Amino acid sequence: MNDDFSFSAQSFKYWEIFLSWLFKYPTRCYELKKERGTQVYENPSEIFNRFGKSYRERYASKGIICRVTPSYKDIEQAGGVLRQIYEHVENPRLCEWAIFEVMAKVMAYRNLKQGHTIPLPIMGSDGCMMMTTHVVDRVFDLWNKIRAFGLVRSDGGGAPILLFRGTDFSFMTEGGRASIISDLDPKGPGWTLFEKGQKPIHEWLKKENRAARVIGHSLGGVVAAYTLIHEAEWMSQESYESSYAFNFPGVPEALTFQWDALEEKPAFRGFVCRGDLISKLGMLFGDIFEVSLEKPLSPVRAHEILLFAESRGYLNEVDLEGENHSKSREFYSKLQQQTSSVIYDFGLKFLFPN
Repeated sequence: MNDDFSFSAQSFKYWEIFLSWLFKYPTRCYELKKERGTQVYENPSEIFNRFGKSYRERYASKGIICRVTPSYKDIEQAGGVLRQIYEHVENPRLCEWAIFEVMAKVMAYRNLKQGHTIPLPIMGSDGCMMMTTHVVDRVFDLWNKIRAFGLVRSDGGGAPILLFRGTDFSFMTEGGRASIISDLDPKGPGWTLFEKGQKPIHEWLKKENRAARVIGHSLGGVVAAYTLIHEAEWMSQESYESSYAFNFPGVPEALTFQWDALEEKPAFRGFVCRGDLISKLGMLFGDIFEVSLEKPLSPVRAHEILLFAESRGYLNEVDLEGENHSKSREFYSKLQQQTSSVIYDFGLKFLFPN
């Protein structure tokens, strides 16, 4: 075994143990609507399951899950996974959730260029999944090479998609460093990033001139949430064209009031994972579901693994009132705000865009 890989794997293992010890598992669970009951889901695709297991399966590498890679072959592999899900997951709703989780955690981290095509199964108005081809119509540089992608169907139908890239934990790239800085924004994770990118995003939505949807994970998920609220007039309200956010931090409380005040709300569903620390920050809104697995997960794994690639999982609807006013959420939100403010004052403010 390569010594560098061995050291990296050991370091990651100890980091997971430390975080799990520091942030106790019960504080990383969510308040649930127990009267709604638990929904069990099963993934029938062995290929999809094996792909999901490639997350940190060998040494300390995450493969191409939640990790930016430049190879065009990785785009093709991600497209192959989308096809496998479409062919093997018969339940339309589960198929859609798995498809957009892969889009958010895998495809968003690829080096997509304008004109690239993506085989993308989507749900039709009849509730059935159908295979389409989407084209990368626009590549957004939100700030310092943090990417987002505007996707449109090649046949001109359906809702355009804004796909936001999440945090890239790479200190060796400009985009990676900028995304980590954006996570530490004292105004809220990703808020300044959204402000920088809102104008070109709005212009693109206006150019498309039809109801769109947003997709994102982690940092990309919260920027998608900001977009959903601030550009609500351009977002689809159709249940079969829902927007999705995975493992995303919550938004400032003022934005939840803005969401509640919308007379016509966009279709939106968010997924958080039991054990994930990041989704304990800020305030949640919309239709939020907690995903849990057979075994407790460390904060890192809960945040990044492909949830719907697991052989079996459990879904529960989150009680927003109870969760948003829980002691654990109050503690973690205050901790994030205090930590971000201190880091910002001690030098991070010089790295933020004006």
